Amino acid sequence: MGAVVLMAVKDGARGVGTGDPRSEREATGPAEPAPPWRRPGSKPPWLFVVLFAAALALAGLGWMFRAPLVARLEPLAAPVLVRLGLAAPEAEPSPKEAPAESPSDPNAVTLDEAGQKRIGLAFGEARIRKIVLPVRAPGTIAFDERRVTRLKPRTQGRVVGLNVQPGDTVRAGQALATLDAAGVLDARNGLDEARANLVEAQATEKVADTNVKRGQDLLKIGGVAQAEVDRRQVDLAKAHAATLSAQAKVDLFQAQYDRLAPRPALGPSVSAIVAPIDGVVTSANLTLGEVVDTGRDAFTVADPSQVLVLANLYGADIARVAPGDAVTVQAPIPDHPLFEGRVRSVNAAVDPATNTAPARIEIANPNGSLRANLFVSVEIAADLHREAVTIPAAAVQQTEDGPIAFVRTAPGRFEKRALTLGVQRADWVEVRSGVADGESVATEGSFGLKAILLRSLLGATD
Repeated sequence: MGAVVLMAVKDGARGVGTGDPRSEREATGPAEPAPPWRRPGSKPPWLFVVLFAAALALAGLGWMFRAPLVARLEPLAAPVLVRLGLAAPEAEPSPKEAPAESPSDPNAVTLDEAGQKRIGLAFGEARIRKIVLPVRAPGTIAFDERRVTRLKPRTQGRVVGLNVQPGDTVRAGQALATLDAAGVLDARNGLDEARANLVEAQATEKVADTNVKRGQDLLKIGGVAQAEVDRRQVDLAKAHAATLSAQAKVDLFQAQYDRLAPRPALGPSVSAIVAPIDGVVTSANLTLGEVVDTGRDAFTVADPSQVLVLANLYGADIARVAPGDAVTVQAPIPDHPLFEGRVRSVNAAVDPATNTAPARIEIANPNGSLRANLFVSVEIAADLHREAVTIPAAAVQQTEDGPIAFVRTAPGRFEKRALTLGVQRADWVEVRSGVADGESVATEGSFGLKAILLRSLLGATD
């Protein structure tokens, strides 16, 4: 527009002239009769002056607003200029990349090897395995009752010595405490008396045996009657019975004394409380100088080389866990590996306060790291006694319609399969339907396949 205005102004200026007749003749050719207003001495009319000023104003406005105006007129003028041959035709824009066609199968994804590497795709195989359900439960460490002994005084007496305290390790036969007990002295006196009676009975029996032999010799020469020999044999039988009775009393008092005074070297009236097993003293209920009787627990000794874990099972886990199932126990012990054991039994009664049933688990504890009443985490491998198809847990993707997996049906083709899951573990899941044994499934990177499939479906619907 500005160029048109400038051309008009230029023509107007040419009409005014420069006053040089020769230049005018050279530019226009042979001279023509000049109009009346261009004759010497004449003045231009006011209309021409007004037109000339308007042309100048339009030229200025065109210069100021040339960019918006050209931008608006350029699309309109371009076809005309091209048709007149004054401008070259514009190159046709490259066609936009056509959207990906929707896949023929909306449940399949096709991806070449480069694409698989880009999303980090990995694969696993569906296979049949024995279904073992991990059952997790809280547990508490307890001593095995078969390895715990509660010691009582053997006789009433006064405590004169304490040799151990809770936490001490003891050996079988070690004296834990000593008592001054009158019962020990009575047992010793009774033993001495029984021994004396035994000696007397043995001597009487010996005399009776001699009389019988002597009477038999006299009977041969007619020195005594047969009745005398028979009487002497009766006396021998009575003496032998008395000896046996005396021996029984000796054995009785000996056993009593040995029970009350297992350490005779401690003194004639001293009784000792002795540990029957190797273990650790867990409690001591004696003080020096007090008098105790046989109905009181003096010490508790436990063998911690094997302990029990009481795992609290709840709900359906009570029926799933069975004796013999493998167990791993995690205890709050720094830098210590997991403990391993087996389920020994599951309690038949349920605790009414917690509605749980404890499973008794035997754990080897050779170094004593596990202590009674310690809280631990228990994982029981409950054998469900069946086999099923399983796939890696990383192959399962969740959607609004449920879990799915991508099965590789060809080197670059992956088919979406809806799954019906059973037992789910951190490493694998049971598949009741959707995948067959031996099929290859996408594991790592399967989320990328889900994203590609969703993008393709959205593009198809658009």
